[in-house]
Parts: sequence; C-alpha cells; structure tokens
Amino acid sequence: MVLLLKIERKAHVYIDLFEGDINSFKFDYNEVLGVVKVKAKQTLELFENGKGYIPAVIITTKDNKNVCENKLVNIDDFLVMKDENAYDKYKDVLNKIIEVTI
Repeated sequence: MVLLLKIERKAHVYIDLFEGDINSFKFDYNEVLGVVKVKAKQTLELFENGKGYIPAVIITTKDNKNVCENKLVNIDDFLVMKDENAYDKYKDVLNKIIEVTI
C-alpha cells in the first residue's frame, strides 16, 4: 500500500491509495507535473521543525515512462502559494494518513 500526494500545477493536493508498482503509476503530464512519495510522519515533523531534510522519491514522466529520483527534500521543496505555509496546508492531510496507516 502506498499513499501518494498528487500535486497539481495550481498547488492543489490530492491523496489516493495506490496498491500497484510505483513504476506503473500513470498521470497526465498536462495536469500533474509529478508525484512525490514521502513518509507522512517524517514530513509532518519536517513541517513542525521548519528545517531539515527528509528522503523522497520524485516521480515524473519522460517519453511516456516514469522516472523515479531519490532525493532529500526540505520544507522549501513543497508547493505552497504566497499566502500559505506548508504546515497549515498539509498538516490535516498528513495527520489523516498517519491515522489510517497505523
């Protein structure tokens, strides 16, 4: 079981349960730039601390194939609008993921 955060260009966040191979995950590049796979608890702690790095898998599409990149990300790598902050935007979603996956 993998929970994925799908972030659209307009900074909307969607959560979905995906039970397949991460390499077979499909998304429309015209609508979604990519998918970031992170651990909810680590991400919430990152937002609470406001600093540090956590491991992530960045999944994008190139030539109709998924490209997965392991990367360390920090709070500045998460998409927020000018009037938002990452903790307020994502905390409820992350807490719900933690609740349903324990």
